[in-house]
Amino acid sequence: SQRFTTARRKAAINAGQLEFVKRTECLTRSVSISLVDGTQEYDLETSITDFGWISKQGLSISVTDGTTTWYYEGDDLTPTSIERLNSEHPGWRGWTAGTPRYYYIDRNGGALNLGFVPAPDFDGDTAAVRVHAVIVPADLSADADEPFTVSSNAIRSLRMFHRALVYYAAFDLEKLRKDPQREGLFSQLFDAEIEKYTLASKPKGGQQIRMARDYRGEAKRGTGRAPDPRRYP
Repeated sequence: SQRFTTARRKAAINAGQLEFVKRTECLTRSVSISLVDGTQEYDLETSITDFGWISKQGLSISVTDGTTTWYYEGDDLTPTSIERLNSEHPGWRGWTAGTPRYYYIDRNGGALNLGFVPAPDFDGDTAAVRVHAVIVPADLSADADEPFTVSSNAIRSLRMFHRALVYYAAFDLEKLRKDPQREGLFSQLFDAEIEKYTLASKPKGGQQIRMARDYRGEAKRGTGRAPDPRRYP
């Protein structure tokens, strides 16, 4: 009651929830932000109040002329930094607005800005960027609160990993007892839960390498050109 107070235990559980999200990116949100022609930077935390960082999915820009919609993503929209832009593209701030080729994050005072290079300009067509972000989980406070809850919706698929928060909390609190052996044990148990989540999240199926295009199959079916024997012996 003196060393492992209720307040400390609650804080450790919440720290475990945040660490699990940091290590796994299990809590994400996709938000669409309208782009304005000629406007280079957009405040992310205004649009995503629980923003942590951009997830592995990255960004996707959609543009519509009222009839057709097309997208810029993947290799068409490369993440970079202001330092790299300054080094590789001196004068980039003065580029004529057009189709963005790069995006960057700029922490400026109290703002966290998402910037595009060049600044977007789609000739009046409607454009928006969909940001796939890892979000910061809300702290648990009441006894009935459930971990990994977003906008009052508990993520049921993560219930099997709730014990990871307890392992992390035990690891964190054992520091107060200066017991490195027990501290190490609970750290390993937490890492094991991370590994379980990683394995469960992998696509199921074999690990065979397949060609992006089945030349021989196309030749047999008559749906494509036969492979050139000089290039594909």
